[in-house]
Amino acid sequence: MPTTDTRRSSARRWLVGALAAAGAIAAFAPAASAAPAFDFAPGSATVQLLDSDGNPQQQAGAHPNLRVAFDLTTREPDGAGNVVPTESLKDVDTWLPPGILGNLNAVPVCNGTARDTPTCPMETAVGEAVLRLALTPVPPSGVVPLPVLVHRLPAPKGVAARLGFWLINISVVIDVRVTPDGGYRLVSNVKGISTAAAVYGQQLTLWGVPADHNGPGPLTSGSGRSYGGRGSGARKPFMWAPTRCGVPLDAKIAIRSWQQPERTVSTAARITDGLTGCDQLPFAPTLDVRPDNSVAGQPSGYAIDLGLGQREGPDELIASQLKDATVTLPEGVAISPGRARGLDVCTDEQLGEGRAEAEACPPASRIGEVRIDSPLLPDPLTGVVYMGQQRSQDPASGEMYRMFMVAHDPSSGVRIKLRGHIKADPATGQLATTFADNPELPFSRLSLRLDGGDRAALVNPSTCGVKEATLAATGWAGSSPSSSSTFAIDQGCAPAGFGPLLAAGTLNPAAGEFSPFALTVARQDGEQQLKAIKSVRLPEGLLGKVSSVPLCGEAQAAAGTCPESSRIGHVQIATGAGGSPIWVPEPGKAPTGVYLTGPHGGAPYGMSIVVPAQAGPFDLGTVVLRSALHIDRHTAAITAETDDLPTILGGTPLNIREVRLILDRPGFMFNPTSCEAKSIDVQVRSVADVVANLRNRFQVGDCAALPFTPRVGLRVGKKGRTRPRITVPFKTVVQMTPGQANLRSVRVNLPRNINARLPVINNNACPLPDYEAGKCPERLAVGSATAVTPVLRDPLRGKVYFVRNPARRIPDLVVALRGEVDFDLVGKVSIPRNLTLATTFDTVPDVPITKFTLNLVAGRNGPIGTIGNLCAKSVRRGMNAKLAILGQSGRAISRSQKIRIFGCRGVKAEARGKKGKAHAKRGAAKK
Repeated sequence: MPTTDTRRSSARRWLVGALAAAGAIAAFAPAASAAPAFDFAPGSATVQLLDSDGNPQQQAGAHPNLRVAFDLTTREPDGAGNVVPTESLKDVDTWLPPGILGNLNAVPVCNGTARDTPTCPMETAVGEAVLRLALTPVPPSGVVPLPVLVHRLPAPKGVAARLGFWLINISVVIDVRVTPDGGYRLVSNVKGISTAAAVYGQQLTLWGVPADHNGPGPLTSGSGRSYGGRGSGARKPFMWAPTRCGVPLDAKIAIRSWQQPERTVSTAARITDGLTGCDQLPFAPTLDVRPDNSVAGQPSGYAIDLGLGQREGPDELIASQLKDATVTLPEGVAISPGRARGLDVCTDEQLGEGRAEAEACPPASRIGEVRIDSPLLPDPLTGVVYMGQQRSQDPASGEMYRMFMVAHDPSSGVRIKLRGHIKADPATGQLATTFADNPELPFSRLSLRLDGGDRAALVNPSTCGVKEATLAATGWAGSSPSSSSTFAIDQGCAPAGFGPLLAAGTLNPAAGEFSPFALTVARQDGEQQLKAIKSVRLPEGLLGKVSSVPLCGEAQAAAGTCPESSRIGHVQIATGAGGSPIWVPEPGKAPTGVYLTGPHGGAPYGMSIVVPAQAGPFDLGTVVLRSALHIDRHTAAITAETDDLPTILGGTPLNIREVRLILDRPGFMFNPTSCEAKSIDVQVRSVADVVANLRNRFQVGDCAALPFTPRVGLRVGKKGRTRPRITVPFKTVVQMTPGQANLRSVRVNLPRNINARLPVINNNACPLPDYEAGKCPERLAVGSATAVTPVLRDPLRGKVYFVRNPARRIPDLVVALRGEVDFDLVGKVSIPRNLTLATTFDTVPDVPITKFTLNLVAGRNGPIGTIGNLCAKSVRRGMNAKLAILGQSGRAISRSQKIRIFGCRGVKAEARGKKGKAHAKRGAAKK
């Protein structure tokens, strides 16, 4: 290194010689054709952090001098041992490792250009450049270092800092930028270095504390200015060392020549194998979390501030920079589903992390704003918070919900892009957001503002009290302190009620007609949340035509993959607190579906309710609810018992406000044929297990327009079973034409020639508890029955029993129909005063029946016997039953019904009615 005296005398000589010979410099421009490779002189490229004594600075967080030096390769143009640079230096680029920074607030700006620097105020000097120059080919020993002061100049927009100097008509401008490539590090660019003199090498030193060097002192610059002593400006640190230890710090220098500007020569320069002393660096981050409002359970904007105390004294070590930060919000502060409506997301490509250009995120992906105050920049960085694209369906992964922050200072061109990962607890929805591997850029405060209003991204806890958020932070220096912040939720604290509303019915309330069915359960915002629509009981006669729908298999139903052929409807669900809940499904999203299934939950049928949980840009998976469709064994009324509703999905509390079930498959749901006022009964349960029993009036009309013409056939006897005082078989057939009113009750009074066998009825009667438990032995059966209905695919069949009901004197005749569903048709047996036998089925369900057949056996279990000979003419003449039939529409029919007798030798079975008699006469005439 030249001595101070040498540098002073050399500077004077070079100033005189340079000015005298400036016009002849071009003659010594090196010839590229004869030159060896343009490169750094071996071992000359160095980047150093130095203390005030010129020794390597190993202390992390200090304010060292930064020195960048290199020499160029040379050649001998005259063969006499004199040298010139191989090629003329044009550009120099230097990349510093992350963490080596400059404080723009430490030094004022010289309002001028590089040419004006010889007269710039001394307090604007931030360092010195020592150029090794020559005007003619000289021996290597003749290349003289010439020092010059480097000043801070006004930076154009988009450039963090501009430094410059002027010497011998050589104007040098150093533009410094912060590049995201490689971890937000400083890169300096020197472009178009003048060829007014041949540059053999250079040494640039930026002072850690400029005021310690830019005052009068023992050194003289090329312009004759004294420096090297204490300056008049405030002692503020300009250079900041990294705050991480034990890792190598590497810089990179690249050069280009005028002769080959397209060729870049670069070299790496190891600064140190690792700084030390990180344990001496303070690191005490703070957290402040504040909601926009303090109303329990309501959407709210949130302000989240991270503070990082900085030490800016010239003789102090700076605080560690923030490496990782995890902010955990209080339990109850959760994602608001309503924000998904109209929300877009920003992709990683649109964010462009690691690229200097502005992000291209969609405006609709904005969820907030950010401001970063740095002690190194005059102005804060401001920008936008975006919702990042979903990359997982695991809410705890941090990839399902992501947050992008972009902050920019247009003046300095500094643009920071940070990627945050939000972990949502699958069970509670508690949120923990982590920003990891943050750039080594100091900040005093990072302020995040998440938008508020009804479409806020977050919702307040549903309970009142003091809530605590926590910060877990790690500094680049290695320490990991924690911090916390509290706030109060103190409005809307009254105990939440639970008064859900019900609306249900068919769209076309005409008796017996097919019609879509819709059911809606809703609650007010602020009420207890829905846990379950536990049961829905439809009125008698409001049924679905199961036979028209292929049933979905159990495996598919459980997985939510039923075929479209099994679809009978869909659902609509509103979720989210506040005035803007989101409805699922949204337009353009996967549709919901309600599918008819086979047996489920002990019921003969079920529903698989499939809800693709797609809201805005998020796909939280598919929710499958199973519903068991129970059929009342006495009324055929349907009761649906459904799984609990999910209260949280994908780590997002759903806050379900309204559920709509629409069964709209054509030709499936149909109305009763009774116009009596009925009800739809629904039991709803809240998350606090409060039960609300809801009832909605239901009534159809136009029952009088329904025809009602039931056809009844009665038959008694068989071969060998016609004589007096024996049991005889008895058959009843009832037929109905589709589209008519359904049966409500049927009463049959048998003639006096047929009576009941009371010992059989009483002794074979099964106790009611045994019957209900399915324990009646088949040996007690007194007959069989078959019912054909268009509602089911297959007929119902079963045994007939007498069942002793404690409420009645004579056992009931119970038809145990079994098949796709189980149904018990109960006939009340009575013996009127005229001692005839009467059976009344007065609870016939409002179900379309095309044919019902009842066969009572003869023999030991035969319940019906004869008094006289059935084949006797006098008996046959009086073989008429009295029928009283009532339709669900209210229309009544009473008539005398001829009983056909079978088993008489030479006598055809008695025909029914006038047409039957005429047919019999015609048959006899033919014979």
